[in-house]
Amino acid sequence: MDEHMQRRLEKQKKLFKQLGIQLDALSIHEKVFSNKLRGYDPEEVDAYLDEVISDYERFYATISDLMDKWQEQQITLRELKTGARAEPERPSIDPKQIEEIVLKMEYNLRQLKTKIRPEPDFYID
Repeated sequence: MDEHMQRRLEKQKKLFKQLGIQLDALSIHEKVFSNKLRGYDPEEVDAYLDEVISDYERFYATISDLMDKWQEQQITLRELKTGARAEPERPSIDPKQIEEIVLKMEYNLRQLKTKIRPEPDFYID
């Protein structure tokens, strides 16, 4: 068995132990049954256990994914509670600057009106 698979199975065994699950994919795979005269077909048992192992692998992947998402949410929740993720500060706007900008825009609008049509009674203010 390669090193990556061995580490993965060890992580699975550790997680399942924390969750109170007794069997993991490796222990199912390594289980050896004794042969009796009128016992089950060993090949059929092995095929079935391979399916069980496959399901355990899927369970492990799902549980790991859900636990990672749960931990991320716990971190986010903790940050929100402590105020670590405060809204970004908005730049303060000086009311005098706004007034100057509005006056400048009004002046520019009057200049445009006189350039387009010089007749003063044509526009409604």
